Amino acid sequence: MSSLFDPIKIGDIALANRIVMAPLTRNRAIEGNRPGPMTVEYYRQRASAGLIIAEASQISPMAQGYLDTPGIYSPEQIAGWRQVTAAVHAAGGKICLQILHTGRYAYHPLAVSASRLKSPISPFAPRALTGWGVRKTIADYARCARLAQKAGYDGVEIMGSEGYLINQFLAARTNARTDEW
Repeated sequence: MSSLFDPIKIGDIALANRIVMAPLTRNRAIEGNRPGPMTVEYYRQRASAGLIIAEASQISPMAQGYLDTPGIYSPEQIAGWRQVTAAVHAAGGKICLQILHTGRYAYHPLAVSASRLKSPISPFAPRALTGWGVRKTIADYARCARLAQKAGYDGVEIMGSEGYLINQFLAARTNARTDEW
């Protein structure tokens, strides 16, 4: 049986061990929803894990759910994340970025979802995305995956569970649509 501390290869990524740090929302983003020095240090200190999955980062301003969470859609955010990935790589670690759209869980009046069904955890009722809006959101996910690569990430994890936007389209309880979506 393999040891937790034995190296392993996942696809093209060679990990020093089998320890994976799960993404944890830290609410430490600085102005412009970008990672700052505290974020760089936080991830650098954890680089001994075989793989770090960095906290959920929104794919657009409308995808933001909570205050002080980072995004991955602006040049300033990419520069901030590049400092994080450089610090982790310099310490010998590997790091992936979790990307998401919070959908109806957003704490702002521009929230969107599969349908106009209010979440019990947000004071705002979302508007249902149009077909164009769905296609734009899909393109935002793809763009953010490319931006994560540009920021130095070893990969991305797409958050499609726990009631966030992708899950809102997959669950009958939150998707009352009659179109192709």
